[in-house]
Order: sequence, then C-alpha cells, then structure tokens
Amino acid sequence: MLTLTTLGLILLPLTVMVIVIYLILKHYSGQQKQQFEQLAAYQDLLKIKIDADRKEKHDKEMLRMQLQAYERMVMFLERIHLPNLITRIISPSQPAKKLQASLLHSIREEYEHNLSQQLYISNEVWELIKSAKEEVAQVVNVAGAQMTDEDEAAKLAQLILGGKMETKADPIEKALTALKAEVKTKL
Repeated sequence: MLTLTTLGLILLPLTVMVIVIYLILKHYSGQQKQQFEQLAAYQDLLKIKIDADRKEKHDKEMLRMQLQAYERMVMFLERIHLPNLITRIISPSQPAKKLQASLLHSIREEYEHNLSQQLYISNEVWELIKSAKEEVAQVVNVAGAQMTDEDEAAKLAQLILGGKMETKADPIEKALTALKAEVKTKL
C-alpha cells in the first residue's frame, strides 16, 4: 500500500506539471486572443482605407462628370447665343419664317441634347440656363411675329441682332457667369 509520503511524491510533480501546462495554455490562448484582436484591428483599418480610396475615386469621377457637364452647358449657351445661332443657321434667300422655325428647332434640339446635365449642376444654375433658353426663344418669336411671309431671313436676323428688340440683361451672360462661379466652388 502506498504511503502518504509516496502518494505526495507522485502527486506533487503531477500537480506541478498540470499547473505548468495550464499556465502555458493560458499564455498561448492570450497570445492567440491578442493576435486575433490585432488582425481584427488591421482588417478594420484596411476596410477604412478601402472605403476612403473608393470615396476618393468616386469624388474624382463625380468632379470629372460635373466639370464635363459645366463644359457642355457653356457650349450649349454659346450655341444658342443669337449671333452664333443665326450665323450657323441662316442661308441665302431663306424666308424669315423658315429661319425663325429653324432657330427655334435648333434651340430645342440643343436643350434636349443636354437635359441630362442637370444632374450635375445646381438647381439655381439650371434654372438660369432654362430661363436663358426661354428668353432666347422668346426674342426669336417676338421678332418673327413682326415678319411677313415675304420677308427674307436677313431682315429677321437684322431685327434680332440689330438690338431693336427690347431685351433685359443678357440671359446667356447671366447663366454663363453663374456657371463659372459654380465651377470655382468645385475646384
């Protein structure tokens, strides 16, 4: 039979061994937990960086599209500016009424071609652009109403360009100024 001393001599190293194994496992588990926390923190940082990169890329693309929209709207306003529009549309011996219809058609087509640009332009500036288009069309219509069927296009062009039409401040210039001011806020 085992004596108490012999039993103590057997249990003591066994107990020490169990304690050492427990401490080793506890230390290893703590390291694993610390590594897991570091990995989770790294993944969070990586996600933040990816999101920031994605947002920066999106912002750059959006700015590019906005600038492109501003360029297109400047081009639109320049194309419907009456001196430019008349020069582009008028042809020799064309009847005044035909020129009027052609001018209005061109204004409408230019506008419809650029309708989607309003997504990238503030509502205030878009309203100025629409107003400019409508005022230009109104000038053409008022001048056209003064023409007879026998009048030639040159007479209508002279009436429009000769300043004989009563107009307020140049709506094209007003819209262009607003566009330029808005672009400056984006850069």
